[in-house]
Amino acid sequence: MSILHLDPDAEAELHAEAERLIARYDSPLETVKALMIYNCELETQILALAHRHPELVTLSYDDTPAMIG
Repeated sequence: MSILHLDPDAEAELHAEAERLIARYDSPLETVKALMIYNCELETQILALAHRHPELVTLSYDDTPAMIG
């Protein structure tokens, strides 16, 4: 798991995109799939940015198991 600190504009943009995806699908399962794909795309972009500009992004690994509750 990671912690991502966003400025208010970026946070609002991500929230709006999530709401758009949620509204697009009738099935909760399809909504979750779409949100997971979107999350993977964002993570890939962050990794690419970190690789190109290591001074901008610091990546670390937290081996704490994810908990859903």
